[in-house]
Amino acid sequence: MPGNEKCRFICAEYKQKNLKPAIKDKDFTEIQMDELEALRLCDFEEMDQEMAAHSMNISRGTLQRILYTARHKVTEALLEGKNITIAGGNYQVSPVCRCSMKCKKCRKEVIEHE
Repeated sequence: MPGNEKCRFICAEYKQKNLKPAIKDKDFTEIQMDELEALRLCDFEEMDQEMAAHSMNISRGTLQRILYTARHKVTEALLEGKNITIAGGNYQVSPVCRCSMKCKKCRKEVIEHE
């Protein structure tokens, strides 16, 4: 029996919530915010899983499960031409950057504010 799901931290909400293929199709795949954050940290920011898990305030095992699910959903959407909708998940926007200003998003915000 699974325990209570722990709230995951993300750096920011993302403006782009829907990705649509050129072919108009009603079918869609929903990716949760915490899944997108895990993909961003590991695949885009190239963080190792230990650092990404710390940034999201979850265990490395939980991060691995989130990544597996998110990668499956993205691959399915790409191969089958499905829309991708980003919504839901157990998360909160972190009040402080937990990635120690190392992620591309945080570095960009620091440069813009200087």
